[in-house]
Amino acid sequence: MKTVLVTEKIHQAGPDLLRQNGFEVIEGWTVSADELSARAEDIEAILVRTNRISSEQILSLPNLKVISKHGVGCDTINVACARSQNITVAIASDANAQSVVEHTFMFMLNMAKNPVYMDHVVRTDYSQRTHIKAFDIGARTILVLGYGRIGTRVAALARAFGMTVLICDEKFDAGVSEVDGFELVHDLNEGLKRSTFLTIHIPLTDKSANLIDKDKMLQMPKGSYLVNCARGGIVDEKALAELTGSGHIGASASDVFSVEPITADNPLLEADNTQLSPHAAAFTAESLYRMSYQAASNICDYFDGGVPAGNIYDLDAFTA
Repeated sequence: MKTVLVTEKIHQAGPDLLRQNGFEVIEGWTVSADELSARAEDIEAILVRTNRISSEQILSLPNLKVISKHGVGCDTINVACARSQNITVAIASDANAQSVVEHTFMFMLNMAKNPVYMDHVVRTDYSQRTHIKAFDIGARTILVLGYGRIGTRVAALARAFGMTVLICDEKFDAGVSEVDGFELVHDLNEGLKRSTFLTIHIPLTDKSANLIDKDKMLQMPKGSYLVNCARGGIVDEKALAELTGSGHIGASASDVFSVEPITADNPLLEADNTQLSPHAAAFTAESLYRMSYQAASNICDYFDGGVPAGNIYDLDAFTA
């Protein structure tokens, strides 16, 4: 019987699938470090949600063959070390995409329609309704940074709202000017200058770390909007707080932060016109089920012919 370490509590669909396929499941949160160490040689697979999987952990499990992520972001896994040991890193490729897309548009529509203030007016002083400020997102241009599983859906939904959609993703060759009917911009600065919304859908890598810094944000027109449902380290949080304060960024929304859980000194906590959520874009009932099931299915597939190519994490990818 092959043994799988599930590092954290997840929807029961995944562990149930593993057991149905003959795997022993170790629930990592129920055993001590010593007990886990005693089982090191037995563990051939890890199913991980948000815990860090370090090189030390990887090297301490001599028979580890596959690490399956409950989600898609692998910045908490030492993927390079896993690769060096011929360990497959798998992702639940499409499991959370729809949920993150909807969360992105929740943020954008909140920015455009200001429903919290509208509710406040109804409850406190109805005469203030004439002071409500709102706009139609369909009249705006959006730059979708990253045209992968999530970015493609965001672009399609933005088009349905009537938005002008620009795509920026370095995976496309320089000679390509259009993708799926959307204009492709190869120069990020050019795309930022032309957009009133920026939505980020790329993974955090050495290449993308701090990509959206103060200089990049200043490329956007005054009063623009920024949404980050990707990874916190991609955006310079101090600069973002400064620019929302000055009004250059009209409003921002972040589901992710450079340090999680967010620390008390994070400048976004005190920033003006800022919406925050606790890295919960994928926390829908449907997404939690899909991520758990897909992560477990990847492990089953690994030992039954191989993980589908689309579910193997690409260390070099720039697109989420």
